[in-house]
Amino acid sequence: MVRFKRGVEILSRFLDILAAISVVLTMSVVVLNIILRSVFKQPITGIMDYVMILTALTIALALANCAIRNGHIAVDYFVEKLPVKVGGLLDMITNFASFAFWAIAAVFMFEYAQTMYATGTVFPTTQIPLAPVLAIIGTGLLALAAVVLYRLLNTVRKLVV
Repeated sequence: MVRFKRGVEILSRFLDILAAISVVLTMSVVVLNIILRSVFKQPITGIMDYVMILTALTIALALANCAIRNGHIAVDYFVEKLPVKVGGLLDMITNFASFAFWAIAAVFMFEYAQTMYATGTVFPTTQIPLAPVLAIIGTGLLALAAVVLYRLLNTVRKLVV
């Protein structure tokens, strides 16, 4: 369990670093576009594609680290009023549903990436293939599912002990 937790933490931190790089790239591309458009009257072709790709990657890659740090919205007010076992049971049910949702979403994202790869779908202006972007998003969702699975297993362990 400790190794699983450590692995999930390392993966989520690595993906968060990639998300931070994506934010910096987004800002750089936007600033460069403004400068090129203002000074040289020549904006970057496909700027919207680049910004959309980088923003989607930023969000997907940051999800797992946000979950590890409890950065997502949680409704603990009512659960704290319940007995510990009932609160733990509700936590377990919620984590199970969340894990199932994110794991299924990741699988569907990978399947969608495969379909886009097979059809050769690209972004309209930049002609960047869509499949790798979708696969990276799927990886972010899978990492989030791993974080939720750790939480689920930890909750079950606390309920059993």
